[in-house]
Amino acid sequence: MLRQAGDIKLTTSLKIQNNTNAPQTVLSPSFDFAASPVNGLGIIVSHRRTNRYADEDDSYNGNYSYQDSVRYSGNRTEFGLGYYLPFGSRGLFEIYGGASFGYMDRDNLQSPKATGNYRASYYQIFLQPSLGFYAKEVFDLCGGIRFNLHKYTNFTSDNPAFRFEFTDPKVDLQSPTFLVLGPFMNMNVGYKYAKFNLQFGANFNAGKPRIRIETPFYLSMGVTLALSPRFWGAETDDQGRGRRNTYN
Repeated sequence: MLRQAGDIKLTTSLKIQNNTNAPQTVLSPSFDFAASPVNGLGIIVSHRRTNRYADEDDSYNGNYSYQDSVRYSGNRTEFGLGYYLPFGSRGLFEIYGGASFGYMDRDNLQSPKATGNYRASYYQIFLQPSLGFYAKEVFDLCGGIRFNLHKYTNFTSDNPAFRFEFTDPKVDLQSPTFLVLGPFMNMNVGYKYAKFNLQFGANFNAGKPRIRIETPFYLSMGVTLALSPRFWGAETDDQGRGRRNTYN
């Protein structure tokens, strides 16, 4: 939702996690930065951290009788460029493209010799168009879909059969390039420099083989901090070009 040259935004949010059986819930933060050096051009950088426990075994033993059985952790960093176009009195069209790199770890905590541990490294190439609208400096909302090419570059595990357990039909996880469609909505409510942020979306496979995604939906909440020339006297016209506020 960049609208003119000089706009800067930073969103810090936390994913809302639902660990049905696991007693421990830890935080999975996200950081999204966007800036516009010139009208129409947007630069985006984001970082996501996954940190979650899960109860994936019916029985525990030893020191783990009150502990979650598995911990998932990982990071993903993303870079992108895009074009934005304000239209009408409140509308905004955006299209961004870029790439990201990340990994996911699974650690079995049941005993020092427990198996089922792995690390999956990957990269993604994405194209993301969206439409949105804004109400002055109080509210903005956008929605769109991300077309995501997802490729695993390395998979290591103490169980050789694991690399065939994540796809349908079963294939070596490193072999295909997966197409994942990600519809999303993003909302900010507040005033100028600080707004409450809500992000909602999902990830669905297109075609086969597909990645087995047990929970495709996600929700995060946080705060968006923003700076813009509009805040200290430079307004924008319908095409996003800066003009001086003659009422100041």
